Amino acid sequence: MNSKVEALVLRNVDYGENDKIVTLFSIEHGKITVRAKGVKKDRAALKFSVQPFAFCEYILAKKGDRYIITHATLIDAFYEIRTEILKLYTASAITTILDCVLYENIINAELFLYTIQALKELTIGNTIQIFICYFLKLLELSGYALQVDRCAACGKDLQGIVNIDLKSGLFYCRDCKSGAGVSAETIEVLKRANGKAYVAEFCTKEGEKRAIKLLHNYFKVHIDTSCDTIFDALLQLI
Repeated sequence: MNSKVEALVLRNVDYGENDKIVTLFSIEHGKITVRAKGVKKDRAALKFSVQPFAFCEYILAKKGDRYIITHATLIDAFYEIRTEILKLYTASAITTILDCVLYENIINAELFLYTIQALKELTIGNTIQIFICYFLKLLELSGYALQVDRCAACGKDLQGIVNIDLKSGLFYCRDCKSGAGVSAETIEVLKRANGKAYVAEFCTKEGEKRAIKLLHNYFKVHIDTSCDTIFDALLQLI
């Protein structure tokens, strides 16, 4: 039986001499694993459909417990992402954390649509700001939302140097200090990304870099996998 899905390529690995195993994030079925036959051949008709960040409408045939791609129509390849190395690594970070956080066959339509929108924005917008906004939203939609504007203990606005408990994701002001220290630049970058009132002069490149490090550390506490390689590469480019 054939299925039609709209999906984004998260990753692919070689399989045999000419095939690939592809991880897709689809709006209809969530994350699914499919086989693409013959796509490593030079003139393979479906070669485009297994490339990183390819967003296609796929026709899938189910064989046993696995799908096989039989046809694909390109919706968007986000070509502009490939023209700048920072955008390329940022998009790779997006698909990597998605692959880590998603479970097979669990539908999350809101996260799917938000991901496609983020990749579109990435082609023309401020790369790092878009990524931090995306990372915060992914955490929220995965059940790990961060409360970035008020102290979890006393309710005061977070200003200056604050603290975070990486297990709970709660921030604390200096008077209620608990957990690891967070710089003023980091918290202001996070407040900006979360649509809260922020102090613009504190939203520096260093603050953005530290914000990404903090989000990655929080992610690692709750997701039993490592994305160190892509994040180390991304942070070196900022």
